[in-house]
Amino acid sequence: MTPRTRRLLERALPKVFAWLLLAFLFVPVLVVIPVALTDRDYLSLPNNGISFDHFAALANWRAGWMPSILTSLGIAVASSVVATAASVAFAIGAWVYVGRWPSILRVVLLSPLIVPPIIYAVGMVRLWSKLGLLDTWLGVTIVHVILAMPLAVLAVGASLSNLDPRLVQAARSLGARPETIFGRVILPNIVPGTVAGAILAFIVSWDEITVTLFITSRGIVTLPRKIWTSIADAVDPALAAIATVMLAVTIVGLILRMTVWDRIAQRRP
Repeated sequence: MTPRTRRLLERALPKVFAWLLLAFLFVPVLVVIPVALTDRDYLSLPNNGISFDHFAALANWRAGWMPSILTSLGIAVASSVVATAASVAFAIGAWVYVGRWPSILRVVLLSPLIVPPIIYAVGMVRLWSKLGLLDTWLGVTIVHVILAMPLAVLAVGASLSNLDPRLVQAARSLGARPETIFGRVILPNIVPGTVAGAILAFIVSWDEITVTLFITSRGIVTLPRKIWTSIADAVDPALAAIATVMLAVTIVGLILRMTVWDRIAQRRP
């Protein structure tokens, strides 16, 4: 084997293996697209032609899909905003005041990643039943905030780890007030981590199902709960339609991330 051939293999084999692995993970997901276009009333591939009736059913308010989508969207946005704000406040406080208590609080905040969801769900049912927060917007939002905060704290903390503390010390020595230090020194340097934390918090809230099943009934129906109920009652091809829509939104988001965001980053000095 010549050195040139060896170099080509060393470059090509990892790429081929990576693309094969991505195909193995991603191609089965594409099966939902033809299933969503079926002309039958059950999950199957199209037989006599394609139909968009199942996509139209998503916009039918009586079918319950659109209300559940809007409910999940509202709760996810609210949870993302609150969780990100609380995570930024905690991460900055733990970064400034290093000691035993910030470490203990960090372990407490990260506990939702450690405690099994089913145990957490049972505990929240008992607590929320006493507080009258079962099957309420506020109760679901608080739970989603608690579940989303660990990832948001980790994301913001990662950005703070790259911030030089001497910048804050220099701002203080020049007489800058705490709000000025936060707005002009700390916040601009943790924007990537804050945005990543907000996105992760939104995704956690959007996908949460285990605890939500325990603390909701008929008043609050999120999209994951609606999907669960549809699977339990009767397998509706609308499930494939909603999966196709979510897949399309994800792909569009990735494309925008790879094009628009990179162009903005290149224009920055």
